[in-house]
Amino acid sequence: MEMLICCADIRGLDASRARLSGRKNTAGSAFARSLLLFAAGEYWGLGRLPEVAYSPSGKPYFPEEPGKYFSLSHTLTHVLAAVADVPVGADIETARPKGDGFWERLMDEEERRDFRPFELWCLRESCYKLLDGGSLRSRRFRRGAAGIIAPEAGVLCRSYGPVQGCFAAACALGEEPPEELVMVPPGEICS
Repeated sequence: MEMLICCADIRGLDASRARLSGRKNTAGSAFARSLLLFAAGEYWGLGRLPEVAYSPSGKPYFPEEPGKYFSLSHTLTHVLAAVADVPVGADIETARPKGDGFWERLMDEEERRDFRPFELWCLRESCYKLLDGGSLRSRRFRRGAAGIIAPEAGVLCRSYGPVQGCFAAACALGEEPPEELVMVPPGEICS
């Protein structure tokens, strides 16, 4: 089954109504875990989340469920959850103004030609999450005739956006991320 990447708009939602509490005491963390519960139910048929553990760098995983992979991300306005049977990393960022010098330090000339700034940022973050570390700045993505070319062999990537003022991306090992995000109604992540 193709991996599933879900996104929800959390603007105006009360964090106390999230189905699950978060690792951090923030609305984004709580709603991201709640969206993970929804996505895991849709994808694997799970009625509850397995125990979540964290790698030394902070990457979450299911220690009791090898072969079930996920990635979470949140902004002040949106949450993202990717679930797959292959390792996956995903990121979402709100597009907001940054000085030109900021992007020039992070993007080489070819990247500036091929990608929008937050699109590239999300690609780098999702690759970082997929591979559980490394240097964000040294990862150079390219756009070719067949799509996005990742800096590491075997990594397949897709970007999404803008989606309601945000950009998102996903990277996976051995499986191309889906063409579309699934927008989940807020009621699915609230109690």
